[in-house]
Amino acid sequence: MPQKKPTYLSLFSGCGGFDLGFQQAGFRGLGAFDVDPAAVLVHQQNVQGQCYVADLRTASITAREFGRPDVVISGSPCQGFSSLGKRKQNDPRNRLLWRGAEIAVGLKPEIIVLENVTGVLTNGLRSHFEKAIGILEKAGYETATLRITCSDFGLPQIRKRILLIANRHSTCSDIELGKSNARTLGDCLNGIRSCTNHEPIVLDKNTDEFRIANRIGQHQKLCNVRGGDRAVPTWAIPEVFGKTTLDERRILGAMRQLRRQVRARDTGDADPLELSTIKEQCGVQAGTAIKSLVEKGFVRQIGRRFDLAHTFNGKFRRLSVVHPSPAVDTRFGTPRYFLHPDENRGFSVREAARIQGFPDSFTFEGLQSIQFRLVGNAVPPPVAKALAEVLKRQLA
Repeated sequence: MPQKKPTYLSLFSGCGGFDLGFQQAGFRGLGAFDVDPAAVLVHQQNVQGQCYVADLRTASITAREFGRPDVVISGSPCQGFSSLGKRKQNDPRNRLLWRGAEIAVGLKPEIIVLENVTGVLTNGLRSHFEKAIGILEKAGYETATLRITCSDFGLPQIRKRILLIANRHSTCSDIELGKSNARTLGDCLNGIRSCTNHEPIVLDKNTDEFRIANRIGQHQKLCNVRGGDRAVPTWAIPEVFGKTTLDERRILGAMRQLRRQVRARDTGDADPLELSTIKEQCGVQAGTAIKSLVEKGFVRQIGRRFDLAHTFNGKFRRLSVVHPSPAVDTRFGTPRYFLHPDENRGFSVREAARIQGFPDSFTFEGLQSIQFRLVGNAVPPPVAKALAEVLKRQLA
């Protein structure tokens, strides 16, 4: 007789990245649940088994109705913990982390996995993570916390995540996931032109966005507050931001360093500068240049101090074919945040999906903004598969 497949049930399933990885490792799904109808639609079209629209804050999911799974996986929303958000302790989405644990222990699986961003471990937010641990351990599970980086699983992106793993009958402190060498971004994007969900929108040559992008090389970004070869300051793009003299550019470069070195506060990483500080570094004639830079919009006056008018740190970041991508997020189709390595545009949905490890056969529906949200919020299937393979051995 063929060996019975281990089973899983998926909470906060999104479009199905977590589920797909488990199925690729030989698991059978008993049910998947998410509050987003758009995510459920894509899940139903691409992943085997039933996916249901359900508000897991209040929904009742019982073993009597869906069966008792071997594993429960929960990928609760990360927005309240993410560094891209405001990280509010009272964000109602944060409670869903331990709500997933509550639902899971009620199903009495052998193993439970909660996945989220590393922000769950930061001060002020960690209480939600600790509450989830308390729920699991009170129910008789032993827990372990794994920190993972997606580039360790063959993906061309630096995406750091936390896995909280709980096991009823054996230790999980020594779990080690199988790793593989990361592909380059260039290899990942190769041969993509005929794929579904690949509808790139190239920037109009008559726009400032195009003119800025045209000045940004691979592994560079528009940034006034950092030096080095990777930062392209606004004063290096006169066709958009206006012309400056050699002396003005020298002062702007000096201000970029001084605002981080001459501190007025104990917090933050930079402060506005007194004119005397700038003159001491650049000469007494700097006063005239500063006045000109204020008029041109490169410098702003704050009381009796002066600072760079634009920071743009992290904007118009052009990725490199030989370096890992930052974590794919919902903004990946927006050029002002992420630029394609070779073209003046953002990424297509298919390109973002490939970086996340979705196969080209996995298709997305709806408005592009919805598709990018689904891709960016997903657990990368190769990470899920590597985890599932280890858990499958523990269940044997």
